[in-house]
Amino acid sequence: MKSKAVGILIVCSLLQLAVHAQQRCRNPNQNFGYCISIYDCPSLIEVLQRISLTSSDRSFLLESQCSNGFGRQPYVCCTADQSYAGRISTPPPVTPTQTAPTQAPRPTTLTRGNGLGNVLPSPPNCGPDSFSDKIYNGNDTAIDEYTWMVLLEYVDKTGRRVLNCGGSLINSRYVLTAAHCVVGPIETEVGRLTTVRLGEYDISKDVDCVRGDCNKPIIELGIERAIPHPEFDAASASRHHDIALIRLDADVELSPYIQPVCLPLASTRQAINAGETLTVSGWGRTLLARQSNIKQHLNLPVTDHDQCAQKFSSRRIQLLDSQLCAGGEFARDSCDGDSGGPLMRRGTSKNWYLEGIVSFGNRCGLEGWPGVYTRVADYIEWIQANLQP
Repeated sequence: MKSKAVGILIVCSLLQLAVHAQQRCRNPNQNFGYCISIYDCPSLIEVLQRISLTSSDRSFLLESQCSNGFGRQPYVCCTADQSYAGRISTPPPVTPTQTAPTQAPRPTTLTRGNGLGNVLPSPPNCGPDSFSDKIYNGNDTAIDEYTWMVLLEYVDKTGRRVLNCGGSLINSRYVLTAAHCVVGPIETEVGRLTTVRLGEYDISKDVDCVRGDCNKPIIELGIERAIPHPEFDAASASRHHDIALIRLDADVELSPYIQPVCLPLASTRQAINAGETLTVSGWGRTLLARQSNIKQHLNLPVTDHDQCAQKFSSRRIQLLDSQLCAGGEFARDSCDGDSGGPLMRRGTSKNWYLEGIVSFGNRCGLEGWPGVYTRVADYIEWIQANLQP
């Protein structure tokens, strides 16, 4: 009888611990709630499952996150609130489920111009962090991760469409990429740049779905104008000023799967120190294939600039301070097809900032040879001067 009482006491103690594990917390409206798994919080699950999340919805979800919760991550401070106090957050109408088309249609959710092409967004309206932990296969990204990434499409001499470089959406009208992706040998070796593809995740599918999470069909926009940096020399192996803007031929309507990245403006800029970790992402070559179908990402350490410059000088390549080095570990590098793509930092606000643009390297993933990136912070004035409404 005594052992049974002890057993009951232990069970009660465990239950008390479980209750205490659900720590009290305050949500973004400063209302009290419990820190639990989002999957156990009906009010926020309802928000998360909306077809089209607004920037306010996404911001509220991210700010609702808490630590030391109970259950499956991510943890949120769960209350009955679904939006910021005083704001009405009405979910968009639900449309019937449709069978995925055999080919992705041209977009209908775009306008020819909203006059905001010269406006660079700031948090929380740029660089959203993924609210999903669904990274299932090594370096595959989540379906809603790095939603500013685009693919550049070219047409070769035979009329074949070729995906080659990447880029980053910086507002509803402009993409930032590498200059060597828009001018120089690429025009003859790959083809004529014709299209920017947005909202892509798996290039082998028309509509991407991961365990029930599906994005909309990709959006393909034409190019009104490509603007390489005027000091870029396509014939130089050093690739100084390897940066370019692409003005799309129409504004794109943003969605949970298409969002601009934040730029390191003077008000938000942070120093980049040797040894810190940045993230590169793209669809470029992997160890197993010439091109990955699924968007990949990789964390890379920043390399000391002087050491990197000395290394490349042995190959008669002179680096400027406006170039950034990262990587240098065997088989861990940006590679063919990643050119123009982003090197990113996750800020203290959990928003992502574009710190570098993939420029070049000595082959791919060679031990001791970092990749070279264009340092975006050094070109903010040039970017702003070339944006048009």
